Amino acid sequence: MSHANTATVGLLHPGRMGAGFGGALARAGHRVLWCPADRSAATARRAAEFGLEAVDDLAQLAAHSDVIVSICPPHHAPQVAAAVAGTGFRGLFLDANGTTRAVLLELAGKLSATDIRVVDGCVIGPCPQDAPGVRLHLAGDKDDVARIVSLFDGTGIRALDTGGQLGAASALKTSYATYQKVAYVLAGIAYAYADAHGVIEPLIGEASLITRSPLTEVLEDEMLPSVASRAWRWGPELTECAEALREEGLPCDVADAAVRVLERWFPARDAFDGDTRRALDLLGGRL
Repeated sequence: MSHANTATVGLLHPGRMGAGFGGALARAGHRVLWCPADRSAATARRAAEFGLEAVDDLAQLAAHSDVIVSICPPHHAPQVAAAVAGTGFRGLFLDANGTTRAVLLELAGKLSATDIRVVDGCVIGPCPQDAPGVRLHLAGDKDDVARIVSLFDGTGIRALDTGGQLGAASALKTSYATYQKVAYVLAGIAYAYADAHGVIEPLIGEASLITRSPLTEVLEDEMLPSVASRAWRWGPELTECAEALREEGLPCDVADAAVRVLERWFPARDAFDGDTRRALDLLGGRL
């Protein structure tokens, strides 16, 4: 097992993001194990490049690890966790996948039943090897979270305690991904429409004037009531936008869906002095 300030970490698996995490941990002095069984040649090359140590199978990885870190496609997370539960592992398990809160809690329940301690994690930011600034948000038992935070000391990966219980980090990931990923989709559609009509340059010019994201404005400037109060006007405008996209042969589903969301706020028409709680209740169908 590990010495005082280092640990033996089992990594499942060294994909692009996982390899970056494994490499960062290895450079910080931790021993990082991985299992080549059923993995691709590309995965093996990444593991060698980042200084990870291969073991024969999952059972051997579990037997020698203090901490197991799971970074895999979200739909594989329950399967990976179930496999670890069957090894007799009794250490700390970090699920750093983009799972939903419900999936994480179900997964954690099954692991906890075998005396595995679980920390909920979500990764936001680029692969560590591509650019600095990746964040690992954590939730769960405070001592277990503190152990994971200390594990990433000196790695260049910012491990942050959300202060919440299991499921909080997964909820953060869902919240952030809902905005970020859909925003990129919308940007792509907007670019395609501008390209079709020769207005890319002025579109980019307008976009460059936006110094803060809409998400930042909504959260920091309490703009949600203002958005809700204008939904009755934005809805018809987006309906026309959807029709324009449809005529151009571009996807209009996101615009149509946005109209359906805005309709929930129609009762807040011109209520510019409204409060955030009412806007949230209208959105959640509670009013």
